[in-house]
Amino acid sequence: MMGVKHLLLLLIYLDPLNVLCAAANANKRSKPPPRRNPKAKEENASATAFPAAIPRKITQVQAPSVGQHDTCMGYYDVSGQYDKEFACNNTDHRFCCGSCFLRFCCADRGKRLEQKSCTNYNTPDWIKTQSPSPAPTGDTYDPELDQTNTTVYITCGVIALIIAIGISAKVAYDKATKPPQEMNVH
Repeated sequence: MMGVKHLLLLLIYLDPLNVLCAAANANKRSKPPPRRNPKAKEENASATAFPAAIPRKITQVQAPSVGQHDTCMGYYDVSGQYDKEFACNNTDHRFCCGSCFLRFCCADRGKRLEQKSCTNYNTPDWIKTQSPSPAPTGDTYDPELDQTNTTVYITCGVIALIIAIGISAKVAYDKATKPPQEMNVH
């Protein structure tokens, strides 16, 4: 999951670079903006806080004002991790896109996610913890009834018996096949 978060953060950090590159290319091709008329300030003394609007060419993409962007609601992703709500107010990525289990901001209104149709807003059933096992009934451990070691003892005994029989058979076979030695009594 961390991979998806890192990818989204990378896109967020790299997007201003694209905007700046696009603005630099637009500045190279466009003419410089017209100069303001100095008399515009003196026309209306009561409205000095709001200067007169002069039509000019926008050379950089501006962030949309509040109310023009989507908010991706918090949801549980495919791994059962809760992803918090986030606003899509970064430059031109204003719409909540993706799927119910992976949401991100995008610029295309046609790819917008209809969040109301998603059902992953509650903790998934498979991630909920199980109820604790019932309380012990009061029966205590009885070593007389425990037969787990019996199997080990029987298996080791059978193996030891087979080894002893094999050694005895080898000794008997060697004795039977060996030619008798002459005994020289002086």
